[in-house]
Amino acid sequence: MLLDSAYRLARPLLFSMDAETAHERVFALIEAWPGPALALAGAPPPAAGAELAGLRLASPVGLAAGLDKDGRALPLWERLGFGFVELGTVTPRPQAGNPRPRIHRLVPQRAIINRMGFPSEGAEAVAERLSRWRDRGLWPSIPVGINLGKNKDTPAGEAARDYAALVRALGSYADYLVVNVSSPNTPQLRELQMTRPLREIVAASRAEAGATPIFVKLAPDLSAEDLAAAVAAAIDAGAAGIVATNTTLQRPGVPRALEGCL
Repeated sequence: MLLDSAYRLARPLLFSMDAETAHERVFALIEAWPGPALALAGAPPPAAGAELAGLRLASPVGLAAGLDKDGRALPLWERLGFGFVELGTVTPRPQAGNPRPRIHRLVPQRAIINRMGFPSEGAEAVAERLSRWRDRGLWPSIPVGINLGKNKDTPAGEAARDYAALVRALGSYADYLVVNVSSPNTPQLRELQMTRPLREIVAASRAEAGATPIFVKLAPDLSAEDLAAAVAAAIDAGAAGIVATNTTLQRPGVPRALEGCL
């Protein structure tokens, strides 16, 4: 692929920058000149179809939320062979997320650690960008999911309103929606995985979503008992399924000497 050759040439330059700076510069180029990016990526590979919750997937391998938080590179992902793409996490109002640096490369482990904290341009800005992609004829043919999260300053007791507002703002652009209540980088967010608040959030989102399926993204660090209760509450409130899983708090592959620096 041309894109693979281009990346091999650009990698030393990208790795000379802070990880988030490199990410932002690449996305700025894709957003400004989507045509050349699509040409580099080439044509999508042959389909290896799958089906999930009534959605026809070109491939069972999709792009998870977190990489394209604001839909800035939406047309590219299908061309790279993904069978679906999940944008976000999007919050109702714009928010900056956690202080930088918040992405750390672990080059020997070929991994990263992130503490992003839901940086988001906000639902209105994301909806406007998605509308522009659609108007320009660059909307992908693969399913598009949108991952939803409450604002950091929204009290837990009002979280259901945030999620319902997000569904209203973005639901028309989504083939499926994901209620994210499990990021470890937003204070008290994981408390929303408990039965009562989770049931309220899913029910409020479901009431706004029409026929669009809703999934719930859970943490990998729940006890077996809490996990079973969260899954039952989500499904009972109308969720179509569970996204497994969000970021873990366990880092067995990170050397102890590095852990204190991250």
